[in-house]
Amino acid sequence: MGSSRHTAALGEKLDVDPEKLNQPMMAFAIAEEISKIKADQRSTNQGKRSAVLAKNEHVRIVLAVLAKGEALQEHGTQGQITVAVVQGAIRFDALNERVRLTAGALLTLRPGIRHSVEALEESALVITVCAATRTPAS
Repeated sequence: MGSSRHTAALGEKLDVDPEKLNQPMMAFAIAEEISKIKADQRSTNQGKRSAVLAKNEHVRIVLAVLAKGEALQEHGTQGQITVAVVQGAIRFDALNERVRLTAGALLTLRPGIRHSVEALEESALVITVCAATRTPAS
């Protein structure tokens, strides 16, 4: 399963050919992608790393690997998100609630809701961020 993997800290701008992230069909071996990110973590001594798997005007899909105790500080997104836990366990905080999610869990969150994530153990997540919906002018 070929993929173009682009590793960066979450939120970091990437200097990548957008076409590589926007193919008509893309498949990923998530376990292999996680191994590559972990290898990058070991070589750079950084805890929080991610790979942008796909990105276009409609959606951005990111694979994030977090070390135990690593957190994504409170933030919001303009579009709907999903968070699928692939490995480990995380705490997801939003709407004055704390949700513990383990491997196999999927969470969805509406646009604009501030949230944060903390890895309760070494964890891997697939995060999908949809583009903000545009309301037609009246």
